[in-house]
Amino acid sequence: MFTPEMVHIDQALSNLSVQFKNNALIAEQVLPVLPVAKESDKYFVYGKEAFKLVETRRKDGAEANEASLSLTTASYAAAEHALRDIVTDRARANADAPISPDADTTEFLTDLILLRLEKEVADLITTTGNYTNSNTATLSGTSQWNDYANSTPLTNFKTAKATVRKLIGKEANSLVLAGDVAETLSLHPDIKDLRKYTDSSLLTDAGLPPKVLGLKIIEGKATENVAYEGLTASMSYLWGKNAAILYIAERPGIKTLSFGYTLRVKGFRKVKKWRVEERDGDMVQVADMFVAKEVADECGYLLANAIA
Repeated sequence: MFTPEMVHIDQALSNLSVQFKNNALIAEQVLPVLPVAKESDKYFVYGKEAFKLVETRRKDGAEANEASLSLTTASYAAAEHALRDIVTDRARANADAPISPDADTTEFLTDLILLRLEKEVADLITTTGNYTNSNTATLSGTSQWNDYANSTPLTNFKTAKATVRKLIGKEANSLVLAGDVAETLSLHPDIKDLRKYTDSSLLTDAGLPPKVLGLKIIEGKATENVAYEGLTASMSYLWGKNAAILYIAERPGIKTLSFGYTLRVKGFRKVKKWRVEERDGDMVQVADMFVAKEVADECGYLLANAIA
């Protein structure tokens, strides 16, 4: 009698494979990409004279009062990030569907570089020292949002918005939440009440309305393995347990406010491939050149330790 083991030889399925990857990267939403020509350079920063209430009345025959702008400069320096791996002829020739060694290697290396960008942006956004005039509040105890009976997240948001508005004359427009912060906030009674009036198809992944008090919700769910190499994976959210209220420009440009930008040198990201005969394969290299740059810290307010 034939048995299944006798008539079938195990081989890789062509319609199934398993890969862990970060699909929730938000770095370029939080710090919009601004292409730059050089690896390092300077940019102009206007003063705040436009907020100064000056005497504008002029007597008949008198000269008008003068009002002048001030200009300073700030600088940036982008760094190149590059990774490579070999795709051998034997690996390519023996690969079963759906494995595509060249494409899979390129995608893998790109994902690692994008994770590095995510880390740089997350560190910049969640560091209290990066906010002007102490535009930060550290929540603790009953003020943390996991205390559903006593915490007041909407009041926290209103305070943050008022602080930013006073400094820049514009309304903050974005709320950046770490993944588990968003999940916790979605169950808060104040938010559940708002959700009653929101089309369920518009809710975020965490179950939040797409906007809260005019703030667009951006959920940072990217994770990193913080275990030492070779040890069992230990996953942690890149964005910690924080919430940031920011003014983010819709389009980067001159005379435009935004908390910061991802300054990327023109021509990047790029992929190179070259033959390595002594290893009987092709080297695949992915490179990017960028810097996560805060340019107007008055445009943000950080709520640190939003949950326990």
